[in-house]
Amino acid sequence: MKKIISLLCGSVICVSLLVAQPKSINNAIIKAKTEMTFPENGGMAIAVGPGGGGDGAAMTMPSSMETTSTTYYTPDFMKTESQSDFGNNVTIVDRKNKKSTTLMEIMGKKMGFASTDAENETMMAQMDSMRQLKKDTLQALGITFKADTPELIYSEETKKISGYLCKKVTVKSKGRNGEINETVIWYNPDFKIASESTKPGSKSGFGGRGGMMSMMSAPGMELIEGFPMEYEIIRDNGFKIHMTVLKVQLEASIDEKIFEIPKGYDIKPMGSMMEGKGFSMKIESIEH
Repeated sequence: MKKIISLLCGSVICVSLLVAQPKSINNAIIKAKTEMTFPENGGMAIAVGPGGGGDGAAMTMPSSMETTSTTYYTPDFMKTESQSDFGNNVTIVDRKNKKSTTLMEIMGKKMGFASTDAENETMMAQMDSMRQLKKDTLQALGITFKADTPELIYSEETKKISGYLCKKVTVKSKGRNGEINETVIWYNPDFKIASESTKPGSKSGFGGRGGMMSMMSAPGMELIEGFPMEYEIIRDNGFKIHMTVLKVQLEASIDEKIFEIPKGYDIKPMGSMMEGKGFSMKIESIEH
């Protein structure tokens, strides 16, 4: 009798674990809004011009900015369109041909750059090498570092976002200054995007590889089994990001034409841009 009860309990546990797993979605369209508040210690000026110098347009960044974005997911492609008062940004990831294209329209100028997965991996390796060199130098001076993995603290709290009942998780992560940062993420445990080998918010996750949304993603997001629907990042210097998903279309019908590169953009290879032969974008602080 005890063996039968044990087997039944084991079966119930297995079933509950299977039910808890989020559903993998092949095609989806996600619309979101991101609000950013910049530090009060100074504005930023952005100048856009040809590579290697030359004349260019310039503008001052506002103290806050709102961006709306639409991301299209299919097994072979991903595209994120972002619009704000500052400018428009489009990132297209072509998984079949292993390349990505980022397009920007700023102050009437249409420009972009294209890179292959191999080039992206080389660039990331160079950045990792530079970080490691800096770390080794500090360790030689007696300053040691401990590998930090974000800590996820799950809560029973729930919240409805865009019609979905979402769960709350608090992510604790260590910043570059050594201080512990806490980020609250509300996520939908019912689904995730099947084509993303890493979760939304990573290099190829929500917002696109190298796109604006991926740079603004919350730490530890890739560890969550589900889809992030809302989060807020606050830093000590006053910088704040608040992202909310506005609409979700699962198993959407998406025409592959939407992933074609539009005409009218001056697109440079990533390699030429790294060598200073493409267009340039300079960001400078402004004294008040």
